[in-house]
Amino acid sequence: MLRKNLTFFCFLFGIGLNSQLQAAPRVPEHLTENGLTYCTNASGFSFNPQTADAGTSMNVVTEQIYNKLFEIKNHSANVTPVLAQSYTISPDGKEILINLRRGVKFHQTPWFTPTRDFNAEDVVFSINRVLGHTTYLPQLSENLITYKNPQYRVFHEQAKKVHFPYFESIKLNEKIKSVTALSPYQVKIELFTQDSSILSHLASQYAIIFSQEYAYQLSADDNLAQLDTHPVGTGPYQVKDYVYNQHVRLVRNENYWKKEAKIKNIVVDLSTDRNGRLVKFFNNECQIASYPDVSQIGLLKSDDKHYYMQSTDGMNLAYLAFNFDKPIMQDRTIREAISQSLNRARIIHNIYHNTATVANNIIPEVSWASNVNSPEFEFDYNPKIAQKVLKNKHLSLNLWVINEEQVYNPAPFKMAEMIKWDLAQTGVKINVRAVTRTFLSEQLRNKTENYDLILTGWLAGNLDPDGFMRPILSCNTQNEVTNLSNWCNQDFNHLMDSAIATTHLAERVRFYNDAQNLVLHELPIIPIANVKRILVANTRVKGVEMTPFGSLNFSTLHLSKEKP
Repeated sequence: MLRKNLTFFCFLFGIGLNSQLQAAPRVPEHLTENGLTYCTNASGFSFNPQTADAGTSMNVVTEQIYNKLFEIKNHSANVTPVLAQSYTISPDGKEILINLRRGVKFHQTPWFTPTRDFNAEDVVFSINRVLGHTTYLPQLSENLITYKNPQYRVFHEQAKKVHFPYFESIKLNEKIKSVTALSPYQVKIELFTQDSSILSHLASQYAIIFSQEYAYQLSADDNLAQLDTHPVGTGPYQVKDYVYNQHVRLVRNENYWKKEAKIKNIVVDLSTDRNGRLVKFFNNECQIASYPDVSQIGLLKSDDKHYYMQSTDGMNLAYLAFNFDKPIMQDRTIREAISQSLNRARIIHNIYHNTATVANNIIPEVSWASNVNSPEFEFDYNPKIAQKVLKNKHLSLNLWVINEEQVYNPAPFKMAEMIKWDLAQTGVKINVRAVTRTFLSEQLRNKTENYDLILTGWLAGNLDPDGFMRPILSCNTQNEVTNLSNWCNQDFNHLMDSAIATTHLAERVRFYNDAQNLVLHELPIIPIANVKRILVANTRVKGVEMTPFGSLNFSTLHLSKEKP
Protein backbone atom coordinates (compact mmCIF):
# COMPACT_ATOMS: atom_id res chain seq x y z
CA MET A 1 0.00 0.00 0.00
CA LEU A 2 2.82 2.38 0.88
CA ARG A 3 4.36 1.89 -2.56
CA LYS A 4 1.04 2.83 -4.20
CA ASN A 5 0.80 5.94 -2.06
CA LEU A 6 4.30 7.08 -2.86
CA THR A 7 3.87 6.40 -6.57
CA PHE A 8 0.66 8.41 -6.70
CA PHE A 9 2.24 11.26 -4.72
CA CYS A 10 5.27 11.40 -7.01
CA PHE A 11 2.96 11.40 -10.02
CA LEU A 12 1.06 14.41 -8.68
CA PHE A 13 4.23 16.19 -7.57
CA GLY A 14 5.90 15.74 -10.96
CA ILE A 15 2.90 17.01 -12.84
CA GLY A 16 2.68 19.92 -10.40
CA LEU A 17 6.23 21.02 -11.22
CA ASN A 18 5.65 20.75 -14.95
CA SER A 19 2.38 22.66 -14.79
CA GLN A 20 4.11 25.64 -13.26
CA LEU A 21 6.43 25.92 -16.28
CA GLN A 22 3.82 26.12 -19.00
CA ALA A 23 0.68 28.01 -19.84
CA ALA A 24 -2.65 26.73 -18.60
CA PRO A 25 -3.79 24.11 -21.10
CA ARG A 26 -7.28 23.38 -22.28
CA VAL A 27 -8.82 20.46 -20.41
CA PRO A 28 -8.39 17.40 -22.67
CA GLU A 29 -11.56 16.52 -24.54
CA HIS A 30 -11.56 12.90 -23.39
CA LEU A 31 -11.97 14.16 -19.83
CA THR A 32 -15.13 16.05 -20.70
CA GLU A 33 -16.98 13.23 -22.41
CA ASN A 34 -20.38 12.63 -20.83
CA GLY A 35 -19.57 15.39 -18.42
CA LEU A 36 -19.37 19.02 -17.42
CA THR A 37 -16.52 21.43 -16.76
CA TYR A 38 -16.70 23.87 -13.84
CA CYS A 39 -14.21 26.75 -13.93
CA THR A 40 -13.03 28.20 -10.64
CA ASN A 41 -9.68 29.24 -9.17
CA ALA A 42 -6.96 27.43 -7.25
CA SER A 43 -6.75 29.97 -4.42
CA GLY A 44 -7.45 28.21 -1.15
CA PHE A 45 -7.91 24.86 -2.89
CA SER A 46 -7.72 21.86 -0.61
CA PHE A 47 -9.00 18.31 -0.52
CA ASN A 48 -9.60 18.86 3.18
CA PRO A 49 -11.43 22.06 4.16
CA GLN A 50 -10.61 21.41 7.82
CA THR A 51 -6.97 22.35 7.24
CA ALA A 52 -7.69 25.40 5.09
CA ASP A 53 -7.35 28.87 6.57
CA ALA A 54 -10.49 29.80 8.45
CA GLY A 55 -12.50 32.39 6.61
CA THR A 56 -11.02 31.67 3.20
CA SER A 57 -12.99 30.52 0.19
CA MET A 58 -13.34 26.76 0.15
CA ASN A 59 -13.45 25.18 -3.27
CA VAL A 60 -16.61 23.38 -4.26
CA VAL A 61 -14.76 20.07 -4.69
CA THR A 62 -14.93 18.91 -1.09
CA GLU A 63 -18.71 19.16 -1.01
CA GLN A 64 -18.84 16.46 -3.70
CA ILE A 65 -16.31 14.03 -2.19
CA TYR A 66 -17.48 14.03 1.41
CA ASN A 67 -20.66 14.06 3.42
CA LYS A 68 -21.36 15.68 6.79
CA LEU A 69 -23.54 14.59 9.66
CA PHE A 70 -25.90 17.48 8.95
CA GLU A 71 -26.51 20.23 6.44
CA ILE A 72 -28.34 23.54 6.44
CA LYS A 73 -31.25 24.12 4.09
CA ASN A 74 -33.53 27.03 3.29
CA HIS A 75 -31.50 29.55 5.35
CA SER A 76 -32.93 27.96 8.49
CA ALA A 77 -31.54 27.81 12.02
CA ASN A 78 -32.36 24.09 12.01
CA VAL A 79 -30.13 21.37 10.59
CA THR A 80 -31.14 18.49 8.32
CA PRO A 81 -29.63 15.02 8.95
CA VAL A 82 -27.36 13.64 6.22
CA LEU A 83 -25.04 10.90 7.51
CA ALA A 84 -27.02 11.24 10.70
CA GLN A 85 -30.41 9.54 10.56
CA SER A 86 -31.84 11.34 13.59
CA TYR A 87 -30.70 12.95 16.83
CA THR A 88 -31.91 13.81 20.33
CA ILE A 89 -30.64 16.35 22.84
CA SER A 90 -30.81 15.78 26.59
CA PRO A 91 -32.97 18.12 28.73
CA ASP A 92 -29.88 19.88 30.12
CA GLY A 93 -28.49 20.35 26.59
CA LYS A 94 -25.17 18.68 27.42
CA GLU A 95 -25.59 15.39 25.56
CA ILE A 96 -26.42 14.78 21.92
CA LEU A 97 -27.29 11.25 20.77
CA ILE A 98 -26.88 10.80 17.02
CA ASN A 99 -28.30 7.78 15.21
CA LEU A 100 -26.35 7.13 12.02
CA ARG A 101 -27.41 6.09 8.56
CA ARG A 102 -26.72 2.48 7.57
CA GLY A 103 -25.47 1.13 4.27
CA VAL A 104 -23.24 4.11 3.40
CA LYS A 105 -20.10 3.02 1.54
CA PHE A 106 -16.73 4.74 1.28
CA HIS A 107 -15.05 5.30 -2.08
CA GLN A 108 -12.91 2.55 -3.52
CA THR A 109 -9.82 4.15 -5.08
CA PRO A 110 -6.40 3.05 -6.40
CA TRP A 111 -4.99 3.98 -2.99
CA PHE A 112 -7.67 2.49 -0.72
CA THR A 113 -10.16 -0.38 -0.72
CA PRO A 114 -12.65 -0.23 2.16
CA THR A 115 -13.63 -3.45 3.95
CA ARG A 116 -16.67 -2.06 5.80
CA ASP A 117 -19.41 0.55 5.56
CA PHE A 118 -19.48 3.91 7.30
CA ASN A 119 -20.18 3.63 11.04
CA ALA A 120 -19.80 5.35 14.40
CA GLU A 121 -16.02 4.85 14.53
CA ASP A 122 -15.63 7.16 11.53
CA VAL A 123 -17.60 9.90 13.28
CA VAL A 124 -15.60 9.48 16.49
CA PHE A 125 -12.34 9.61 14.56
CA SER A 126 -13.30 12.64 12.43
CA ILE A 127 -14.49 14.79 15.33
CA ASN A 128 -11.74 13.76 17.72
CA ARG A 129 -9.14 14.56 15.11
CA VAL A 130 -10.17 18.22 14.88
CA LEU A 131 -10.41 18.35 18.68
CA GLY A 132 -6.76 17.28 18.87
CA HIS A 133 -7.57 14.08 20.79
CA THR A 134 -5.31 11.09 20.06
CA THR A 135 -5.95 8.64 22.91
CA TYR A 136 -8.78 6.82 21.11
CA LEU A 137 -6.39 5.30 18.52
CA PRO A 138 -5.01 1.80 19.20
CA GLN A 139 -1.69 1.80 20.97
CA LEU A 140 1.16 -0.59 20.24
CA SER A 141 3.39 -2.00 22.92
CA GLU A 142 6.61 -0.16 23.68
CA ASN A 143 8.43 -3.51 23.27
CA LEU A 144 7.47 -4.04 19.62
CA ILE A 145 10.45 -3.62 17.34
CA THR A 146 8.45 -3.83 14.12
CA TYR A 147 7.95 -0.08 14.25
CA LYS A 148 10.54 2.54 15.08
CA ASN A 149 7.77 4.35 16.94
CA PRO A 150 4.56 2.92 18.39
CA GLN A 151 1.54 3.74 16.30
CA TYR A 152 0.04 6.16 18.78
CA ARG A 153 3.27 8.15 18.82
CA VAL A 154 3.36 8.28 15.04
CA PHE A 155 -0.20 9.59 14.98
CA HIS A 156 0.51 12.01 17.80
CA GLU A 157 3.48 13.49 15.96
CA GLN A 158 1.48 13.79 12.76
CA ALA A 159 -1.50 15.30 14.56
CA LYS A 160 0.69 17.98 16.10
CA LYS A 161 1.69 19.13 12.61
CA VAL A 162 -1.89 19.58 11.46
CA HIS A 163 -3.98 22.60 12.35
CA PHE A 164 -7.70 23.02 11.91
CA PRO A 165 -8.15 26.80 11.72
CA TYR A 166 -11.95 26.97 11.70
CA PHE A 167 -12.42 24.64 14.66
CA GLU A 168 -9.59 26.35 16.51
CA SER A 169 -11.18 29.75 15.86
CA ILE A 170 -14.48 28.68 17.45
CA LYS A 171 -12.63 26.81 20.26
CA LEU A 172 -14.44 23.56 19.52
CA ASN A 173 -12.26 21.70 22.03
CA GLU A 174 -13.70 23.96 24.74
CA LYS A 175 -17.23 23.09 23.66
CA ILE A 176 -17.08 19.29 23.12
CA LYS A 177 -15.98 17.26 26.11
CA SER A 178 -16.06 13.80 24.51
CA VAL A 179 -17.27 11.84 21.49
CA THR A 180 -17.98 8.13 21.98
CA ALA A 181 -19.52 5.29 20.00
CA LEU A 182 -22.35 3.66 21.97
CA SER A 183 -22.96 1.14 19.19
CA PRO A 184 -21.89 0.74 15.55
CA TYR A 185 -24.58 3.24 14.54
CA GLN A 186 -25.00 5.52 17.53
CA VAL A 187 -22.68 8.30 18.73
CA LYS A 188 -22.83 10.35 21.91
CA ILE A 189 -21.40 13.86 21.99
CA GLU A 190 -20.94 15.25 25.49
CA LEU A 191 -20.57 19.02 25.90
CA PHE A 192 -18.97 20.96 28.72
CA THR A 193 -22.00 23.26 28.81
CA GLN A 194 -25.15 23.65 26.74
CA ASP A 195 -24.30 25.08 23.33
CA SER A 196 -27.03 25.69 20.78
CA SER A 197 -24.49 26.33 18.01
CA ILE A 198 -22.90 22.85 18.01
CA LEU A 199 -25.14 21.28 15.38
CA SER A 200 -24.59 24.27 13.08
CA HIS A 201 -20.84 23.80 13.40
CA LEU A 202 -21.27 20.10 12.56
CA ALA A 203 -23.23 21.18 9.46
CA SER A 204 -20.55 23.62 8.28
CA GLN A 205 -18.43 23.01 5.20
CA TYR A 206 -15.52 22.11 7.49
CA ALA A 207 -17.21 19.22 9.32
CA ILE A 208 -16.64 16.43 6.80
CA ILE A 209 -16.45 12.77 7.84
CA PHE A 210 -13.38 10.64 7.08
CA SER A 211 -12.83 6.89 7.02
CA GLN A 212 -11.18 5.76 10.23
CA GLU A 213 -10.08 2.55 8.51
CA TYR A 214 -8.24 4.57 5.86
CA ALA A 215 -6.60 6.69 8.56
CA TYR A 216 -5.45 3.56 10.44
CA GLN A 217 -3.76 2.18 7.32
CA LEU A 218 -2.03 5.48 6.65
CA SER A 219 -0.96 5.79 10.26
CA ALA A 220 0.59 2.33 10.16
CA ASP A 221 2.62 3.48 7.15
CA ASP A 222 3.62 6.66 8.99
CA ASN A 223 1.83 8.52 6.19
CA LEU A 224 -1.19 10.12 7.85
CA ALA A 225 -0.62 13.34 5.93
CA GLN A 226 -2.04 11.58 2.87
CA LEU A 227 -5.46 11.69 4.52
CA ASP A 228 -5.61 15.36 3.48
CA THR A 229 -4.21 14.94 -0.04
CA HIS A 230 -5.69 11.65 -1.32
CA PRO A 231 -9.36 11.95 -0.41
CA VAL A 232 -11.66 9.06 0.46
CA GLY A 233 -15.21 10.02 1.34
CA THR A 234 -18.83 8.92 1.01
CA GLY A 235 -19.99 11.67 -1.38
CA PRO A 236 -21.60 11.46 -4.83
CA TYR A 237 -18.25 11.94 -6.62
CA GLN A 238 -14.72 10.69 -6.10
CA VAL A 239 -11.34 11.82 -7.37
CA LYS A 240 -10.06 10.26 -10.58
CA ASP A 241 -7.21 12.61 -11.51
CA TYR A 242 -5.62 15.74 -10.10
CA VAL A 243 -3.12 17.98 -11.90
CA TYR A 244 -1.68 20.53 -9.49
CA ASN A 245 -3.28 23.97 -9.94
CA GLN A 246 -4.74 22.82 -13.28
CA HIS A 247 -7.75 20.56 -12.86
CA VAL A 248 -9.45 17.89 -10.79
CA ARG A 249 -11.39 15.15 -12.52
CA LEU A 250 -14.28 13.75 -10.51
CA VAL A 251 -16.17 10.60 -11.50
CA ARG A 252 -19.57 9.55 -10.28
CA ASN A 253 -19.60 7.32 -7.20
CA GLU A 254 -21.55 4.33 -8.47
CA ASN A 255 -22.10 3.11 -4.89
CA TYR A 256 -23.50 6.40 -3.59
CA TRP A 257 -26.08 5.86 -0.86
CA LYS A 258 -28.46 8.55 -2.15
CA LYS A 259 -29.91 9.09 -5.59
CA GLU A 260 -27.25 8.58 -8.26
CA ALA A 261 -25.74 11.73 -9.75
CA LYS A 262 -26.92 12.40 -13.30
CA ILE A 263 -23.59 13.55 -14.73
CA LYS A 264 -20.84 10.93 -14.87
CA ASN A 265 -17.74 13.14 -15.22
CA ILE A 266 -17.06 16.54 -13.66
CA VAL A 267 -13.88 18.43 -14.48
CA VAL A 268 -13.06 21.25 -12.06
CA ASP A 269 -10.77 23.63 -13.94
CA LEU A 270 -8.48 25.50 -11.52
CA SER A 271 -6.17 27.09 -14.06
CA THR A 272 -7.65 30.54 -14.63
CA ASP A 273 -8.08 33.88 -12.93
CA ARG A 274 -11.39 35.77 -12.94
CA ASN A 275 -10.82 37.18 -16.44
CA GLY A 276 -9.74 33.85 -17.85
CA ARG A 277 -12.75 32.02 -16.45
CA LEU A 278 -15.16 34.16 -18.43
CA VAL A 279 -13.04 33.78 -21.58
CA LYS A 280 -13.12 30.01 -21.20
CA PHE A 281 -16.84 30.14 -20.59
CA PHE A 282 -17.48 32.12 -23.78
CA ASN A 283 -15.31 29.60 -25.66
CA ASN A 284 -17.47 26.80 -24.24
CA GLU A 285 -14.44 25.31 -22.47
CA CYS A 286 -16.49 25.28 -19.29
CA GLN A 287 -20.22 25.12 -18.77
CA ILE A 288 -20.17 26.86 -15.38
CA ALA A 289 -17.84 29.73 -14.39
CA SER A 290 -17.75 30.78 -10.76
CA TYR A 291 -17.04 34.30 -9.50
CA PRO A 292 -16.30 36.00 -12.85
CA ASP A 293 -14.55 39.35 -12.79
CA VAL A 294 -17.26 41.74 -11.67
CA SER A 295 -16.00 44.42 -14.05
CA GLN A 296 -16.90 42.07 -16.90
CA ILE A 297 -20.46 41.37 -15.77
CA GLY A 298 -21.60 43.98 -18.27
CA LEU A 299 -20.42 41.69 -21.08
CA LEU A 300 -23.21 39.28 -20.18
CA LYS A 301 -26.36 40.07 -22.11
CA SER A 302 -29.59 39.49 -20.23
CA ASP A 303 -31.40 38.33 -23.37
CA ASP A 304 -28.75 35.85 -24.54
CA LYS A 305 -30.26 32.37 -24.72
CA HIS A 306 -26.92 30.58 -24.40
CA TYR A 307 -26.25 31.32 -20.74
CA TYR A 308 -27.68 32.70 -17.51
CA MET A 309 -26.27 34.26 -14.35
CA GLN A 310 -27.21 33.15 -10.86
CA SER A 311 -26.44 35.06 -7.69
CA THR A 312 -27.22 34.70 -4.01
CA ASP A 313 -26.52 36.77 -0.93
CA GLY A 314 -23.40 35.54 0.81
CA MET A 315 -22.53 34.88 4.45
CA ASN A 316 -19.45 37.08 4.31
CA LEU A 317 -18.10 40.45 5.36
CA ALA A 318 -15.26 42.67 4.15
CA TYR A 319 -14.07 45.01 6.89
CA LEU A 320 -11.33 47.31 8.16
CA ALA A 321 -9.95 46.35 11.58
CA PHE A 322 -8.25 48.64 14.13
CA ASN A 323 -5.28 47.14 15.99
CA PHE A 324 -6.13 47.62 19.68
CA ASP A 325 -2.55 46.79 20.62
CA LYS A 326 -1.68 50.26 19.31
CA PRO A 327 -2.55 53.01 21.86
CA ILE A 328 -3.68 55.44 19.15
CA MET A 329 -6.27 52.94 17.93
CA GLN A 330 -7.75 52.64 21.41
CA ASP A 331 -9.08 56.20 21.07
CA ARG A 332 -12.73 55.76 20.19
CA THR A 333 -13.11 59.28 18.75
CA ILE A 334 -10.34 58.55 16.24
CA ARG A 335 -11.95 55.24 15.25
CA GLU A 336 -15.28 57.00 14.72
CA ALA A 337 -13.69 59.75 12.62
CA ILE A 338 -11.81 57.23 10.47
CA SER A 339 -15.10 55.42 9.87
CA GLN A 340 -16.75 58.69 8.87
CA SER A 341 -13.90 59.35 6.43
CA LEU A 342 -14.66 56.25 4.33
CA ASN A 343 -16.93 56.54 1.33
CA ARG A 344 -18.12 52.95 1.42
CA ALA A 345 -20.70 53.48 -1.33
CA ARG A 346 -17.87 54.52 -3.68
CA ILE A 347 -15.97 51.36 -2.72
CA ILE A 348 -19.01 49.21 -3.53
CA HIS A 349 -19.35 50.87 -6.92
CA ASN A 350 -15.69 50.76 -7.94
CA ILE A 351 -14.51 47.50 -6.40
CA TYR A 352 -17.61 45.35 -6.63
CA HIS A 353 -19.42 47.06 -9.50
CA ASN A 354 -22.58 46.88 -7.40
CA THR A 355 -22.42 43.10 -6.91
CA ALA A 356 -22.20 43.77 -3.17
CA THR A 357 -24.11 45.87 -0.66
CA VAL A 358 -22.79 48.35 1.89
CA ALA A 359 -22.56 46.47 5.19
CA ASN A 360 -24.23 48.47 7.94
CA ASN A 361 -24.18 45.52 10.32
CA ILE A 362 -21.82 42.74 11.31
CA ILE A 363 -24.28 39.88 10.79
CA PRO A 364 -25.08 39.52 7.05
CA GLU A 365 -28.70 39.83 6.04
CA VAL A 366 -28.80 36.24 4.78
CA SER A 367 -28.40 34.93 8.35
CA TRP A 368 -31.51 33.94 10.29
CA ALA A 369 -30.27 36.19 13.10
CA SER A 370 -30.15 39.31 10.96
CA ASN A 371 -32.38 42.07 12.29
CA VAL A 372 -34.01 43.88 9.38
CA ASN A 373 -35.09 46.65 11.76
CA SER A 374 -31.54 47.44 12.85
CA PRO A 375 -30.78 51.17 13.11
CA GLU A 376 -28.63 52.86 10.49
CA PHE A 377 -24.87 52.60 10.93
CA GLU A 378 -23.96 55.35 13.38
CA PHE A 379 -20.61 56.32 11.85
CA ASP A 380 -21.38 56.40 8.13
CA TYR A 381 -19.64 58.69 5.62
CA ASN A 382 -19.43 62.24 6.96
CA PRO A 383 -16.09 63.78 5.89
CA LYS A 384 -16.79 67.21 7.36
CA ILE A 385 -17.16 65.84 10.89
CA ALA A 386 -14.19 63.50 10.37
CA GLN A 387 -12.00 66.36 9.23
CA LYS A 388 -12.73 68.37 12.39
CA VAL A 389 -11.45 65.48 14.52
CA LEU A 390 -8.49 64.33 12.43
CA LYS A 391 -7.14 67.37 10.57
CA ASN A 392 -4.78 68.64 13.28
CA LYS A 393 -3.71 65.31 14.74
CA HIS A 394 -1.06 64.73 12.03
CA LEU A 395 -1.63 60.98 12.06
CA SER A 396 0.59 58.64 10.06
CA LEU A 397 -0.84 55.11 10.15
CA ASN A 398 0.27 51.77 8.75
CA LEU A 399 -2.42 49.94 6.78
CA TRP A 400 -1.71 46.31 5.97
CA VAL A 401 -3.64 44.47 3.30
CA ILE A 402 -3.56 40.75 2.54
CA ASN A 403 -2.94 41.03 -1.16
CA GLU A 404 -4.88 38.04 -2.46
CA GLU A 405 -8.31 38.11 -4.01
CA GLN A 406 -11.06 36.65 -1.89
CA VAL A 407 -14.80 36.29 -2.30
CA TYR A 408 -15.29 39.19 0.09
CA ASN A 409 -12.68 41.35 -1.66
CA PRO A 410 -11.76 40.83 -5.33
CA ALA A 411 -9.27 43.74 -5.38
CA PRO A 412 -7.85 44.28 -1.87
CA PHE A 413 -4.90 46.50 -2.84
CA LYS A 414 -7.11 48.76 -4.94
CA MET A 415 -9.54 49.04 -2.01
CA ALA A 416 -6.64 49.93 0.29
CA GLU A 417 -5.63 52.73 -2.07
CA MET A 418 -9.19 54.07 -2.06
CA ILE A 419 -9.19 54.06 1.75
CA LYS A 420 -5.83 55.85 1.68
CA TRP A 421 -7.30 58.57 -0.57
CA ASP A 422 -10.39 59.01 1.61
CA LEU A 423 -8.29 59.43 4.76
CA ALA A 424 -5.90 61.83 3.02
CA GLN A 425 -8.85 64.20 2.57
CA THR A 426 -9.17 64.41 6.36
CA GLY A 427 -5.45 64.90 7.01
CA VAL A 428 -4.43 61.31 7.80
CA LYS A 429 -1.37 59.87 6.08
CA ILE A 430 -1.69 56.16 5.30
CA ASN A 431 1.23 53.87 4.50
CA VAL A 432 -0.17 50.89 2.61
CA ARG A 433 1.74 47.63 2.83
CA ALA A 434 0.70 44.51 0.93
CA VAL A 435 1.48 41.32 2.85
CA THR A 436 0.98 37.65 2.23
CA ARG A 437 -1.12 35.52 4.56
CA THR A 438 1.98 33.51 5.45
CA PHE A 439 3.91 36.66 6.38
CA LEU A 440 1.01 37.93 8.48
CA SER A 441 0.75 34.64 10.37
CA GLU A 442 4.49 34.68 11.06
CA GLN A 443 4.37 38.27 12.35
CA LEU A 444 1.45 37.43 14.63
CA ARG A 445 3.24 34.38 16.03
CA ASN A 446 6.32 36.49 16.76
CA LYS A 447 4.19 39.43 18.00
CA THR A 448 6.04 41.71 15.60
CA GLU A 449 3.10 42.95 13.54
CA ASN A 450 3.16 46.75 13.37
CA TYR A 451 -0.05 47.62 11.55
CA ASP A 452 -2.47 50.19 12.90
CA LEU A 453 -5.20 49.15 10.47
CA ILE A 454 -5.67 45.97 8.47
CA LEU A 455 -8.01 45.30 5.57
CA THR A 456 -9.48 41.82 5.82
CA GLY A 457 -12.74 39.89 5.85
CA TRP A 458 -14.55 36.75 6.90
CA LEU A 459 -16.50 33.91 5.32
CA ALA A 460 -18.81 31.72 7.38
CA GLY A 461 -19.37 28.00 7.03
CA ASN A 462 -22.91 28.17 8.40
CA LEU A 463 -25.65 30.73 9.08
CA ASP A 464 -25.18 30.82 12.85
CA PRO A 465 -23.65 34.12 14.07
CA ASP A 466 -21.58 32.20 16.63
CA GLY A 467 -19.24 31.00 13.89
CA PHE A 468 -19.32 34.42 12.27
CA MET A 469 -18.67 36.86 15.11
CA ARG A 470 -16.87 34.79 17.74
CA PRO A 471 -13.72 34.02 15.68
CA ILE A 472 -13.11 37.63 14.61
CA LEU A 473 -14.18 39.50 17.76
CA SER A 474 -14.14 37.42 20.94
CA CYS A 475 -11.65 37.60 23.80
CA ASN A 476 -10.87 33.91 23.25
CA THR A 477 -9.31 34.71 19.88
CA GLN A 478 -7.52 37.90 20.90
CA ASN A 479 -4.00 38.01 19.42
CA GLU A 480 -4.83 35.20 17.01
CA VAL A 481 -4.92 35.28 13.22
CA THR A 482 -8.73 35.51 13.07
CA ASN A 483 -9.14 38.40 15.54
CA LEU A 484 -6.91 40.89 13.76
CA SER A 485 -8.26 43.82 15.78
CA ASN A 486 -6.98 42.17 19.00
CA TRP A 487 -10.19 43.47 20.58
CA CYS A 488 -11.53 42.01 23.82
CA ASN A 489 -14.76 43.07 25.45
CA GLN A 490 -16.19 40.91 28.25
CA ASP A 491 -19.71 42.23 27.68
CA PHE A 492 -19.53 41.00 24.09
CA ASN A 493 -18.32 37.58 25.24
CA HIS A 494 -21.14 37.39 27.79
CA LEU A 495 -23.77 38.14 25.15
CA MET A 496 -22.33 35.55 22.77
CA ASP A 497 -22.23 32.94 25.54
CA SER A 498 -25.80 33.77 26.52
CA ALA A 499 -26.91 33.19 22.93
CA ILE A 500 -25.63 29.60 22.88
CA ALA A 501 -26.91 28.86 26.38
CA THR A 502 -30.57 28.99 25.29
CA THR A 503 -32.56 26.92 22.81
CA HIS A 504 -35.18 29.63 22.28
CA LEU A 505 -34.52 31.08 18.84
CA ALA A 506 -36.02 34.51 19.56
CA GLU A 507 -33.75 34.89 22.60
CA ARG A 508 -30.70 33.82 20.60
CA VAL A 509 -31.53 36.42 17.94
CA ARG A 510 -31.86 39.09 20.63
CA PHE A 511 -28.52 38.23 22.25
CA TYR A 512 -26.71 38.16 18.91
CA ASN A 513 -28.14 41.52 17.88
CA ASP A 514 -27.21 43.02 21.25
CA ALA A 515 -23.67 41.75 20.69
CA GLN A 516 -23.68 43.20 17.20
CA ASN A 517 -24.89 46.60 18.42
CA LEU A 518 -22.11 46.61 21.00
CA VAL A 519 -19.54 46.04 18.25
CA LEU A 520 -21.03 48.78 16.08
CA HIS A 521 -20.92 51.19 19.03
CA GLU A 522 -17.37 50.35 20.16
CA LEU A 523 -16.16 50.02 16.55
CA PRO A 524 -13.22 47.59 16.69
CA ILE A 525 -13.93 47.01 13.00
CA ILE A 526 -15.62 49.02 10.24
CA PRO A 527 -17.97 46.83 8.17
CA ILE A 528 -17.60 47.57 4.46
CA ALA A 529 -19.33 45.07 2.20
CA ASN A 530 -21.49 41.96 1.99
CA VAL A 531 -20.75 40.26 -1.32
CA LYS A 532 -23.09 38.27 -3.52
CA ARG A 533 -21.95 34.84 -4.73
CA ILE A 534 -22.17 34.79 -8.53
CA LEU A 535 -21.80 32.17 -11.24
CA VAL A 536 -22.56 31.98 -14.95
CA ALA A 537 -23.94 28.79 -16.49
CA ASN A 538 -24.69 27.48 -19.94
CA THR A 539 -28.45 27.19 -20.45
CA ARG A 540 -28.05 23.45 -20.99
CA VAL A 541 -27.03 23.11 -17.34
CA LYS A 542 -30.05 22.51 -15.12
CA GLY A 543 -30.42 22.07 -11.37
CA VAL A 544 -27.99 24.81 -10.29
CA GLU A 545 -28.56 25.74 -6.65
CA MET A 546 -25.86 27.86 -5.03
CA THR A 547 -25.68 28.27 -1.25
CA PRO A 548 -24.69 31.43 0.68
CA PHE A 549 -21.32 29.73 1.23
CA GLY A 550 -20.64 29.35 -2.51
CA SER A 551 -21.22 25.60 -2.49
CA LEU A 552 -22.78 23.87 -5.46
CA ASN A 553 -24.15 20.33 -5.32
CA PHE A 554 -22.98 18.66 -8.51
CA SER A 555 -25.21 15.64 -7.93
CA THR A 556 -28.33 17.73 -8.65
CA LEU A 557 -27.00 18.96 -12.00
CA HIS A 558 -28.02 17.57 -15.36
CA LEU A 559 -27.56 18.57 -18.99
CA SER A 560 -30.53 19.09 -21.27
CA LYS A 561 -30.26 17.60 -24.75
CA GLU A 562 -31.72 20.64 -26.46
CA LYS A 563 -29.23 23.28 -27.52
CA PRO A 564 -30.30 26.94 -27.34
